Amino acid sequence: MIHRIIYWFRNDLRLQDNEAFFAATQSAQEVVPVYVFDPRQFEKTKYGFRRAGALRAQFLLESVLDLRNRLREKGGDLLIRIGEPEKIIAELAEEYAAQYIYTSKEIAPDETSVETSLSKNIKVMNVDIKLFWMTTLGSAIDLPFSINKLPFDFPEFYEKMKGGLKVKAVFPEPEHINLPQGYEAGLIPSLPMISIDPFEITESNKNSSDFSQKGGETIALVKLDQFIEEYIKTGKTLKSSEPIVDYKLSTWLSLGCLSPRTVYFALNPYLPQNPDGTIVLRDLLKRDFANWSLLRHGSRLFKPSGIKHEINKRWLNELPVFEKWTSATTENEAVNEAINKLISTGYLTTTERNLAADYLSNELGINWTWGAMFFESFLIDYNVSGNWVRWNTIAGVGSI
Repeated sequence: MIHRIIYWFRNDLRLQDNEAFFAATQSAQEVVPVYVFDPRQFEKTKYGFRRAGALRAQFLLESVLDLRNRLREKGGDLLIRIGEPEKIIAELAEEYAAQYIYTSKEIAPDETSVETSLSKNIKVMNVDIKLFWMTTLGSAIDLPFSINKLPFDFPEFYEKMKGGLKVKAVFPEPEHINLPQGYEAGLIPSLPMISIDPFEITESNKNSSDFSQKGGETIALVKLDQFIEEYIKTGKTLKSSEPIVDYKLSTWLSLGCLSPRTVYFALNPYLPQNPDGTIVLRDLLKRDFANWSLLRHGSRLFKPSGIKHEINKRWLNELPVFEKWTSATTENEAVNEAINKLISTGYLTTTERNLAADYLSNELGINWTWGAMFFESFLIDYNVSGNWVRWNTIAGVGSI
């Protein structure tokens, strides 16, 4: 058995159905669970808003705190650090004389760049990194085609997937976690410790009826149970074609407080008698498709020409017009209401997201990537692939 493994939590802030963490606890005598707050995530863009705004940051802090509490219930703890993960994780591997680093596999460019840098940093230390894919219902080898044969649009993907969908059982929580002696967990940071002024969350934010989403696996599992009991088990009609977002499960899926497989298996017993359950399953597969699209197309997803490589489609880079959109002072009141809601609550329905994105891209003709970055800052349920695929599609440079 391996003596010691560093487990690096990323967008998998849960114990239930966490294959990578479960594998670490079964493979090593001792596991060092770690979360690193990366200051680069909260830096301001050239447009004046943060990459991850205050509401997203607060939700992250709550989720990490809940994870620490869950680990402590198992005899473990969560080591907290602030800095560049590729450096800190390597330093911890050396400090704790770990043989391996286990973590979840990410596919967005920034995250994969960190993985590459970490691999280089630990190579000289004779420490290996093991990456686990946990973002979708299944892995790439479970698809009925290779990634380079991924259908270009979702309807074709759905038709190929729905008949032969095979989802592996969820992984159990580890029964007990063994920590090394001398383990110094550190403090959960406050907003100022990650360079965010707490006053960026205003009283209007806190008093909003939508400011009710608390981070963490504990509340995530409660919310999933409530959704199943209220809508799926009773056969109540779902008033959405994208219920993952519109019923706010996306909030906890975004940081991995909830896994898509956990949602699937909570839903599965009721699929035969509730046709609306199929809408949720379809939405889970749409979420998968966005992730596979990011893996398939890579950085093209983030360029103005998009997945379709529409190099002849021109966009306006007029900052004053963009700022009218971000400040909710356009001539379209419905769009203004959506932007104000986004800023104050960190949440929009799918209809509101589509409305705001369509207006910026197709009515104003502004560079749609600016809008996607704005959503990245303010949406609490921000998901790289889901957000950018949506904007690609609305701007006419991608398809879902």
